[in-house]
Amino acid sequence: MKRVIKKGYAKMDIIMMLRIVILSALSLSIIHAIPVDNNVEGEPEIECGPTSITVNFNTRNPFEGHVYVKGLFDQKECRNDEGGRQVAGIELPFDSCNVARTRSLNPKGVFVSTTVVVSFHPQFVTKVDRAYRIQCFYMEADKTVSTQIEVSDLTTAFQTQVVPMPICKYEILNGGPTGEVVQFATIGQQVYHKWTCDSETVDTFCAVVHTCTVDDGNGDTVQILDENGCALDRFLLNNLEYPTDLMAGQEAHVYKYADRSQLFYQCQISITIKEPNSECPRPTCAEPQGFGATKLSQPLSNSTINATAPQFFRVLKKRAVPYENILDVRAEITALEVLEGELPSNLPIAEALVSATYRGGLDSEGLCVSLPVMSFMIAGVCSLLIVAVIATAWCLRIKKY
Repeated sequence: MKRVIKKGYAKMDIIMMLRIVILSALSLSIIHAIPVDNNVEGEPEIECGPTSITVNFNTRNPFEGHVYVKGLFDQKECRNDEGGRQVAGIELPFDSCNVARTRSLNPKGVFVSTTVVVSFHPQFVTKVDRAYRIQCFYMEADKTVSTQIEVSDLTTAFQTQVVPMPICKYEILNGGPTGEVVQFATIGQQVYHKWTCDSETVDTFCAVVHTCTVDDGNGDTVQILDENGCALDRFLLNNLEYPTDLMAGQEAHVYKYADRSQLFYQCQISITIKEPNSECPRPTCAEPQGFGATKLSQPLSNSTINATAPQFFRVLKKRAVPYENILDVRAEITALEVLEGELPSNLPIAEALVSATYRGGLDSEGLCVSLPVMSFMIAGVCSLLIVAVIATAWCLRIKKY
């Protein structure tokens, strides 16, 4: 009778201890899984000034974190730590903090762009943080000079037609020409570079893509298509295909710079008038060699670009000189580097880590885990170890009796 009572007390003790451990583990997970109680309200307010860009964010609660340029957190002039109000912001001069400036010839002007991170925790990056790609365009003013001139009456009249210029764009799509636009991709992922022009008229224009470069936003520029539209490095981009008069494309695989994840592409598209009952001229290119891409020490010269071409022109039924206009198009992509051997993808825990990384507000160059997810994992592992120890002690105690 005495031994039976001891066994009953032992079972009750173990059940109570298990309940306490489970409740403690659950309460620990709930406490550590609470995110930072703040976020950005609405869209950021961007002021494109004459010498700087100012970005302000409205926050739900008083801001206690940091606003900084991505990759330059350690530079004080590129970070703003002001807090205590329900607004956060930063002012970035054009000549510092890796602010990128890209000249555009059509429309004429300059694109100024940067990436700003809003971090709500004073010390760490959490899942409520956000990164914004900021871009301002400064259009160049056209100056017109006029003078008086006397012209005699024309003896021959030409019939004209006003035709608007095609609107062109550059897209990087997932998988093929019908895929979705890709903003984030992993190294080696198959994508499709696609250039298209939309025209209000049919069978009127021809388009040729040429003079393509890629850079990291920090001045490291590499040319991948030459001035004739021929590929320079088959490992980066092969010779383009032209399925229609106003479309070009080619499959490629994602790559990245050694220390930067963002890739900024810029190409030029020459628009010419199509001759009646003829095919559009296409570049005649040899098979590109490997490692043939050219690194540029300075931007391409503008001498080959017709910067004075108008947005609207007149198509003469009798043409003596073929018309050509050159448009600038851009695309960008962020390449994510996945390291081999650190987290095997065939384990459920690795899949959870990867999904947690891509659900975060920031784009990263590797794998990172937010603080709530890591706390939940640690609490779960600790609770399993405690349960295992208690179960072992309970088995030894019953065996003893």
